[in-house]
Amino acid sequence: MTAQLGRSVLLKYFNGSTYVTVGGARDITLTIANTPVDITNADDSGIRKLLQGAGIPSVSIKFGGVYIDDVARSAIRTAALTNAHNLFQVFVPGTVGHTYQGSFMIASYDEASTYNGAVTDSLTLESAGAVTLS
Repeated sequence: MTAQLGRSVLLKYFNGSTYVTVGGARDITLTIANTPVDITNADDSGIRKLLQGAGIPSVSIKFGGVYIDDVARSAIRTAALTNAHNLFQVFVPGTVGHTYQGSFMIASYDEASTYNGAVTDSLTLESAGAVTLS
């Protein structure tokens, strides 16, 4: 597999009719996690056992970038204030490009600024249903 250019990874927000890229990205992190189900008991000689195929899978997306006042940001702010679930995609390019897609809750949305720097924003999304990989 060849190395990929980080700026080619895209976060996209579904606006009701199509997916639009959330502009200004500097950092996008996608984390897939699985909460284990511990089934260890006294018969296991103190060695932990986990139940295969059980637990709760989840996907988290963290986005950080330079703030751009666009339609996607406006919709994201509204969704954050109303605790709405929305469809998002993360596109990862490459010879075998792939897209993660699903319903996400906006767990946090931050806008920040410094005296002589650009306004930045960050976003944390938590999966609110199944996430597909295509």
